[in-house]
Amino acid sequence: MQIDTGFVTLVLGFVGVIVVMALVGVILWIRRTSTVRVPTQRLSTIEITLAPEDREAVATQLREAHAARGQGPGVTPKLPERVHPGRVLWVDDDPDTSMSETIALQKLGTTVTKTNHADAALAYLSADTYTALVFGVVPDSDLAAIEAFVSRARMSQPGIVTLGYAAPGVVPDAGDFTLVRDPSELVAAVIAPLTIA
Repeated sequence: MQIDTGFVTLVLGFVGVIVVMALVGVILWIRRTSTVRVPTQRLSTIEITLAPEDREAVATQLREAHAARGQGPGVTPKLPERVHPGRVLWVDDDPDTSMSETIALQKLGTTVTKTNHADAALAYLSADTYTALVFGVVPDSDLAAIEAFVSRARMSQPGIVTLGYAAPGVVPDAGDFTLVRDPSELVAAVIAPLTIA
């Protein structure tokens, strides 16, 4: 009895192709469905290295934010090479007006949750941990109401960075929170506690 080597080669080749395709499929499936789950309280143990293209994307977003606010090209803050991920809660009547600032923060490894109501913000603060609270300040803002809101937010999360983001032309002195007036100043204040030296 003689074995046809051509036929054996054909069968082994066919089986080999099927095995390789199955392995590739399994690898792609595993990569597609794998996630990293980290409890919020452990975020400060993670380090993110920012690539030059990430820092350039932040600079681009900040230039766009400065232009949208009528503040010229602005000055991009010195961006760190490494940061811890952060979480920002942003309260604003019109959250879409700060889209470039939001994208800049996201490029820096920060998650941004937006709401347009103080009560919703307080609910978010009671449900999760945030590194910064940003809220809009306009010329007719009720500073007493803002102070009361900030006080309640700090009771919920002591140590949270609280930033009033002033609209162009707003001149009130800030009470017990930091008032920032331009996008670069905002981003620098948010990432300062997240920066890894």
